[in-house]
Amino acid sequence: MKVLVAIDGSSSSLRAIEYVIKHAEVFGVKPKVTLVTVHLPVPSQRAKAMVGKEIIDQYYSEESEAALADALAHLKKADQTAEVLKLVGEPGHEIAEASKNGFKMIVMGTHGRTALGNLVMGSVAMRTIAESSIPILLIK
Repeated sequence: MKVLVAIDGSSSSLRAIEYVIKHAEVFGVKPKVTLVTVHLPVPSQRAKAMVGKEIIDQYYSEESEAALADALAHLKKADQTAEVLKLVGEPGHEIAEASKNGFKMIVMGTHGRTALGNLVMGSVAMRTIAESSIPILLIK
């Protein structure tokens, strides 16, 4: 089973990957895991123009690596591997779009990195639920 696990570096997203590791039987024999991280785009076109595409791309890459580091470490410790998707855009939408590539389930945390997002179920989770056509397992 192909499983897409949304990772943003938050404790909630780490619980999601820990769940996949500890409960692999839920996903079938040795699920094929892909970690996805989505970075919001730099909002200012002027900033992009001044800094340049190469620097912006490096920034996205470094932020994605930081968000993925702990999840990849958990997988390595469990002697498991995963593919990685690093995307830029609105996270809920991008996760739902990525899931259309043959995935059977999305696993994600209920809350993200922001304090505001912790007041109610995260807006990323809500948007993903609204836009996805496959099952979503939310981990609190």
